[in-house]
Amino acid sequence: MTRRVGLLVALTLATAFVGVPAAAPQEEGVRPGILLVLDGSGSMNALDESGRSLLDGAKDSLLRLVDVLPEGGVDVGLRVYGHRTSNDDPVRGCADSELVVPVGPLDTGAMRRAIEGVRASGYTPIGLSLTEAAGDLAGRDAATVILVSDGEDTCAPPDPCEVAGQLADAGITVNTVGFYLEDGSPARGQLECIAGASGGTYTDVDEAD
Repeated sequence: MTRRVGLLVALTLATAFVGVPAAAPQEEGVRPGILLVLDGSGSMNALDESGRSLLDGAKDSLLRLVDVLPEGGVDVGLRVYGHRTSNDDPVRGCADSELVVPVGPLDTGAMRRAIEGVRASGYTPIGLSLTEAAGDLAGRDAATVILVSDGEDTCAPPDPCEVAGQLADAGITVNTVGFYLEDGSPARGQLECIAGASGGTYTDVDEAD
């Protein structure tokens, strides 16, 4: 699964920047930016067919993605949710969304360390994380979120699809990547809705290597 996920996320990133002018403004605050949003909820500890956790597969794919991006060539940030609290504390768990790496010129080493340090444990506050993403990406001419998750929001409100529509109004696109989600499942439906509401794309990952 790891190699396939890495390819799909990389393709999603490439698609996110199709149409961005080569001469886009380069001043800080208006450069195109991308925010990676990683699911650190407890369900990401589930194992895939090879016996590896979904979180490890997601982390490996993002690490490979970081390795092929040029430092200084694009502004990138990382937000993680569900990683600092247990899933027996809904009040704290539903407030658990952290901007681990602010959106800015890529520091490959710092981003790798941030990704490698993520541990899965808690709730799934997708709506909150997307709400916070608006501030993370504020003031940019082209802004994209890539949300990598295996489940649906367990903390609404706010409703993630409604937030995604608000992000679209602010010029922010959300592309979603779903892990091992069955056709017709609420989680897949929600990730598809988020992508559709913001003008983004949904990519399904359901194959192990």
